[in-house]
Amino acid sequence: MAQTRSYPVRTEAGVLPNLVIAGVMKAGTTSLHTYMAQHPEVCASSKKETCYFLPLRYDKPIAPIEQYHFNFKHYSGERYAMEATPGYFDGGRKVAQAIRSTLGPTRVMIVLREPVERLFSFYHFEKAMFFLDSEIDFDRYIELCVAMPEEQVRIQTNHKFWGVRGGFYTDYLEEWYDVFGDDLRVYFFDELKREPLALLNKIYTWLGIEPFIPPALTVENKTVNYKNAFLHKAALQWNRKFERFLRSYPFLKDALRRVYFHFNGQPFEERMSQKARTCLQAIYAPYNQRLAALLHRRSYTNLPDWLAPAATSSQR
Repeated sequence: MAQTRSYPVRTEAGVLPNLVIAGVMKAGTTSLHTYMAQHPEVCASSKKETCYFLPLRYDKPIAPIEQYHFNFKHYSGERYAMEATPGYFDGGRKVAQAIRSTLGPTRVMIVLREPVERLFSFYHFEKAMFFLDSEIDFDRYIELCVAMPEEQVRIQTNHKFWGVRGGFYTDYLEEWYDVFGDDLRVYFFDELKREPLALLNKIYTWLGIEPFIPPALTVENKTVNYKNAFLHKAALQWNRKFERFLRSYPFLKDALRRVYFHFNGQPFEERMSQKARTCLQAIYAPYNQRLAALLHRRSYTNLPDWLAPAATSSQR
């Protein structure tokens, strides 16, 4: 059983979270946030991605703390107040230190996904959000990501080309461990998808709260293509406007989403070429090997299949 943790800091100004899902994008963080939000001892932020510390990733100032408090004004004494902004992870040490210094003792969770599949999902997401030109295919997208100098791809307006670098997990994971140590846990998309209840119970044990079976275990934020672009843009705007309300009524949100995708959703037709997959596997191989070694040092033994060969190589 995990050691007893203090409750969220509560002042006259408001509540600050003591549990943060900090990464990574397109690795199931929305689903994890939604599942955990149903636990009676977890108060989830009214907006899943508060993005409060995200400006630091781009060397910009953060907003007044009152704006952060607003996301937890419905807090009513739960053991944990939680938010999930997966973009925090790629901010590395500067974001991690800001979270630690602002929130105090905080538990942090990082969810990792096989980087090639994560990239392909990220690419589809950027297209579905109209951030990426519809004429750019996946092979061309890889070329653009790799060709862009690092100092340029770190600019916020170029975030859509962060896709390839977003799988270089060891560039930042060590820095997060330096700041949070044993208050950080790494989990994997593979387990979240395959055995969500087993993963949730593992997390609840670490947090020191009772096991709980969420009434709803639907997949959240799954990227789906659209039939009509105008209708999809309108739906995205509507979702952004009413996100706080819809998160208070998850069954209503799920019903509306099902109806919308029935009429305007369709699968992505593009498939990853073997050439692209082979190229990306070669790019990510050394990073996966370093990741396996890092997790091995942190006493992780049950690694997913995509890290198993890397773990074997790192121990030779």
